[in-house]
Amino acid sequence: MLLGMPALVEFASINQLVELCLKLNLNFIELNMNLPYNFIQNLPPLELKRITKETNIKFTMHMPDEADLGSFYESVRRGYVQLFSDTLDWAKEAGVDLLNLHIQEGAKMTMPDRKIYIYDQYSEEFTKNFADSIKILSKKAQENNIILAIENSSNFGKHYIQDTLDKVLTFPNIKLTWDTGHDGVSGFKDQEYLLKKQDYIAHMHLHDAKGYNDHQALFDGELDINKLLGFAQSKNIRVLIEVKTKEALVKSINRLS
Repeated sequence: MLLGMPALVEFASINQLVELCLKLNLNFIELNMNLPYNFIQNLPPLELKRITKETNIKFTMHMPDEADLGSFYESVRRGYVQLFSDTLDWAKEAGVDLLNLHIQEGAKMTMPDRKIYIYDQYSEEFTKNFADSIKILSKKAQENNIILAIENSSNFGKHYIQDTLDKVLTFPNIKLTWDTGHDGVSGFKDQEYLLKKQDYIAHMHLHDAKGYNDHQALFDGELDINKLLGFAQSKNIRVLIEVKTKEALVKSINRLS
């Protein structure tokens, strides 16, 4: 089982990430396109290949959190599809074999007695938009031998999200990421769907959660970390220790050791 670390907001260069990854004896780094120093235009593919050749550290990429492939605005959707397409081309050159992405639950209206999700109210249009985007990207992902893994973000319990995932998981190279902390914050509603689709899980974001607080250091929260690691090992999937600070990362790896 391969263990990795995320790009950290407290760092400003890939060299800092590589240095810490080597120090902790980890196998891969998940770069993050929310951070400017991880934008693909700032990371020459040949530089990543050189790092992998010299250190054996591999890379995955986390797409921008706000990227909405199901947007009702065609120009917005087209822009995000282009960004993903450009990233797939970059990833092929850089030797990156997995892109992690979110599926957005969309805007919501707070009523006196409930919340109405607009993508739920117009679920057929949302599902079509998201599926049309993924179909385009799936073709390029298959050509480039790259996995697109859709991460739960405390929203896999929603029926319109599940219906959309059911459709896109039929496309080549489309898989799932199990984010354990987001799952815990959802009251484990995400997990119900994930376990039904466990053969599609290709990636894990492992962090602890306590109540509504996730991204906690491992064993600081309420999740059964050993059970989750056992699942990942049984499925032979990579595990990203997705805590957000160097201190929490070092603490988590030391505890695993």
